[in-house]
Amino acid sequence: MKLSGLLKFILLTLAFTNSATLPVGFPLKAYEGAGFLALFLVLTGSSAIRLGRHQRFPLLWGIFFFGSLVASGWGINELLVSDLTMLEWAHGRYNPLINTLFHYTYLAFDIGLLVLFLHALNTGLLSLLDFCRFWLYGALISVVYAVALNLVLAAGFPASLLLRWDKVQYMDVLGVSMARTGPFEEGNYFGLYLLISTVIALWAGRRWPTRFFRVMLPVLLAGAVITASPAALLGVMVVIFVAVISGGVAPVVRYLAAISGVFVMGILIQTGLFKTLVLDKFSLLFVGGVTDTSNISLVQRLNESYHAWQMFLDHPLGVGMGNFGYFFGRYPDLYTWLITDFNNFKPIANNVYLEVLSEHGLLLFLLFLFVLYLMIRRLVRAREFMVATGMLLLCLYFVAFPTFRLSLIWVFWALVVFIGSDQTDFRKRSNGQEATSK
Repeated sequence: MKLSGLLKFILLTLAFTNSATLPVGFPLKAYEGAGFLALFLVLTGSSAIRLGRHQRFPLLWGIFFFGSLVASGWGINELLVSDLTMLEWAHGRYNPLINTLFHYTYLAFDIGLLVLFLHALNTGLLSLLDFCRFWLYGALISVVYAVALNLVLAAGFPASLLLRWDKVQYMDVLGVSMARTGPFEEGNYFGLYLLISTVIALWAGRRWPTRFFRVMLPVLLAGAVITASPAALLGVMVVIFVAVISGGVAPVVRYLAAISGVFVMGILIQTGLFKTLVLDKFSLLFVGGVTDTSNISLVQRLNESYHAWQMFLDHPLGVGMGNFGYFFGRYPDLYTWLITDFNNFKPIANNVYLEVLSEHGLLLFLLFLFVLYLMIRRLVRAREFMVATGMLLLCLYFVAFPTFRLSLIWVFWALVVFIGSDQTDFRKRSNGQEATSK
């Protein structure tokens, strides 16, 4: 099988993180199998990996990867002498060593995907046009799948008809109960994927103004509605707004877009959405004694983040990747009316920054922020403001997101790193690839 075909297959199936898999422990997803095969072909090929001017990003992630081994070594040693008999049910990875190997394998895989796609884009093995088209083909399939899932469940049929055996999240949208997960295990994952897909659709539509990229925008918006994710919906609106403002449109259109944006935000502030996402969140964060359980999901997320912060204060060098859950029960809750003990295994901090801070330590947390900053800075220097907005929204997503170890994020980062070059070099390279694709 050709490497380019494997790359396109990965882009097509990235969205299917929790579907079309057998109901056995930790099954490989379709894109993961293709990814491992593609990495094997590259590493065993006759030609070396060529990253050009983008090699420092994989290098920095390599430093992050190997640097975190120090914290993980300490964490494993600490846990092996602890009583973990009550945690044998914890996600099937109750043994600290197995848990650590699991997380490091998947982080290595994600970094490998970043290297793989940077190599393919840099050598012309995969053109920018093909990258965008096949990513959006996958996004189209994911939205169709989400619609089909809702229709199947509304008709009273089991989700297994669509090769789905796990639980499905529901949320009321305009009085209708909808399955918000689509092909993902989390509605928030699906929302982030669709937000990133919107960035790609707008960027590609500006570069190659074809009907397909225009049609994908309402499709992606419909998918964002299904997720019932306020962050995804607001993010899509912000990206479209920035695309209009920075897209070389007539001044009157730009002014109308700005006025419309202010008007829409004013309406949103008057709704319960603003109260839930902003006012309630900050009141719960700064007033620890509240007893309002109307938004228990928010309370639990803030509590888990609070544990991560306390964990960092006690262990500024980190407790080891994936070890947050094992140390969770050692800390008191933020809210006195919550009941937590050592038997409660919370695998994630529900905040990427606090996840990195508590598990990898202060030094690698600063490195993590530096890499994110470098990507955004390169986009701004290349005057890719709309993509830079997408990156900033991704960083905002991380404030209330389970983890950064999600393969679609790393594949998107490969695109971000590649197009975030200085303007002259990028245009020269892109024009050459466009001529080749034609």
